[in-house]
Amino acid sequence: MTTVPLSELPEFVRNVRSVLKLLPQQNRAAVVWLRGDLGAGKTTFVQCLARDYGIEEDVTSPTYVLMRSYDIPGARLPSGTLRRYKRLVHIDAYRLEDPKEFLTLRPEQFLEDKDAVVLIEWPEKLGHYAPKPDVCVDFKMDGGESERTINMSKEN
Repeated sequence: MTTVPLSELPEFVRNVRSVLKLLPQQNRAAVVWLRGDLGAGKTTFVQCLARDYGIEEDVTSPTYVLMRSYDIPGARLPSGTLRRYKRLVHIDAYRLEDPKEFLTLRPEQFLEDKDAVVLIEWPEKLGHYAPKPDVCVDFKMDGGESERTINMSKEN
């Protein structure tokens, strides 16, 4: 567990991004579960990751629309190497009343996209429909408004 002031969240996001880069190549999307209470920082984490990937458009919570997708700009990194991920998919399952509602998003379309990184807030709401995570990030509110205890674990 790491206690991270929200001002240092960009550095933590870079650590998660490094773990994503090191995942073995697979024929499906990389899946990140984001777990924690309301207001713990899950959407702020997604916004920070999107900025780190170079996404300039506003990244807002998809609480009411369930999912938003963003193209990650540039085919190559500044170093010249090919960019591993080309699309960020952000899902917020908080408002799902039935796990089957997840199927209306046609998850096979984005989960089978090897160029996508899929971030899921409230994965526990998806029940057995939840895709297996590659990485889990757990947020716990600690020390007031400006600090969180954040734990990243790699799932297999």
